[in-house]
Amino acid sequence: MSAMSATLLERIVFKRLDPAKVALFVALYGVVLAVPTLLFTLGSAWLRGHFPSVWWMIPLAFFGLLALLAPLAYFALLRRMEWALIRDQRRYHHTLIGASSGMIRIKEIQRLCRLITHTVNRTVGLTNTALFLYEPKEQRYVLQAVRYQSHLPPELSVDQADPLVRRLEAKKDLLVVDELREASEAELRRGEGRDRTAEQVYGWMRRVEARLIVPSFSNERLLGFLALGEKRSREPFTTDDLAIFSGLANQAALALENAMFFEELRANEVLIIQSEKLASLGQLASGMAHEIHNPLTIISGESQLYLERFRGQDAQVDKLLLSIIEECKRAADITRRILRFAKPAPPDVNAVDLKATVEESLTLAGYQVRLERVQCVVNMPDQLPKVRSNQNQLQEVLLNLILNACQAMGEKGGRLALSAHPNGSSVVLKVEDNGPGIPATALRKVFDPFYTTKETGTGLGLFVTQRIIQSHGGTIELESVEGKGTCFTVRLPVWEEGAATVAQPAAGSAEAPEPGGGPG
Repeated sequence: MSAMSATLLERIVFKRLDPAKVALFVALYGVVLAVPTLLFTLGSAWLRGHFPSVWWMIPLAFFGLLALLAPLAYFALLRRMEWALIRDQRRYHHTLIGASSGMIRIKEIQRLCRLITHTVNRTVGLTNTALFLYEPKEQRYVLQAVRYQSHLPPELSVDQADPLVRRLEAKKDLLVVDELREASEAELRRGEGRDRTAEQVYGWMRRVEARLIVPSFSNERLLGFLALGEKRSREPFTTDDLAIFSGLANQAALALENAMFFEELRANEVLIIQSEKLASLGQLASGMAHEIHNPLTIISGESQLYLERFRGQDAQVDKLLLSIIEECKRAADITRRILRFAKPAPPDVNAVDLKATVEESLTLAGYQVRLERVQCVVNMPDQLPKVRSNQNQLQEVLLNLILNACQAMGEKGGRLALSAHPNGSSVVLKVEDNGPGIPATALRKVFDPFYTTKETGTGLGLFVTQRIIQSHGGTIELESVEGKGTCFTVRLPVWEEGAATVAQPAAGSAEAPEPGGGPG
């Protein structure tokens, strides 16, 4: 706690206690002076009659004894009076201490934020309480929980470069609105050329009706802060209050870090499980592809044999056999693509033909595109530069974006446009649809793990998509207008010749050979 805060709050506290202290002081020393005076004035005749030589010493002795006992009585009574005045305060201090020790057991961030605001607001008896927590993706402090502050919008946030955050990081201490008012007035008196951060912070606190800002730090990093309103009793915050809130902030920082760790751990566990499922699916796809390949080979071979034997005898039979052979080749091509997609992706990147990968992805998604009655338009130049990526992972990204667009447009169908063009050292790919779009409230959540609007969705598709693009040195951005459509913009770095490549497995190691030897 800063010396200025302590001095200011001590002055506030003792201003509240001064009248009681003065009354107690006057009462005690009134007794000290009144008793000897009464003895002297009313009992002087009786004292002279019984103690003629030392009668004047008796009132003096009483005065000295009372003068010695008065300070002891004063401080004893003062302690009892102060205890009565701060009894409720000490009660909520104990409650806050108990609550802070129990925070560490809560593993869910949202539940923890609600508990902190509810406990502080109810126990201290505040008019309002708000908790802001740092969001790394947005690089700002977002309102997570609020009590009795109806005028605060739920999307309220404070930028990382805001004067409030800068002052908290510089002071690493609580901010009191009265202290800021004095500092703001001092800055105003110094002139226009001075830094007016105190004035800006004071203005923000006044707008949200906050009397005190309690920051939570972890290793010099500001995790979040509490904005506390005034007490319903109209009493000021005391030095004991500040000490309790400082301890509470430290406990809250530990609890928040703990909850963040467990949430990340849960996300990683789900991703590991999902990876295991995908690996099992890859093995299953590999086995199924080989099983499908066998009958395709027989069908194609028998068709070619009959075509060679009876060619020219019946034009319709020749056409039918050629159609069977072509469909077998197409089915074999699809199984090869599934195998290539199911194979584990190498850890590094290579030069990838983006246009060919898009066309291959559309082939794999062809059934879904036809099912959803989607008109697909591809606009990509033939000489598009190769991108620095991983073909399997990039295909996973494209399939996810294509299938999401088709599912969003639904049974009514629509238009899906894929376009790409070089832009400096990058290639820009756009995947656009004219579906229903995404609500503005959900735009910032679509890349969060487990967030989904589908009844059967896992909420991992776009999260994994973003992670893949970022791991390839690219970016992905989202634009959507509700009722008009959605556009994903992917930027991937252009492949530079001479860069190190990764050796790929042999071409036939996991792929089914093409059935048959082609028409004879």
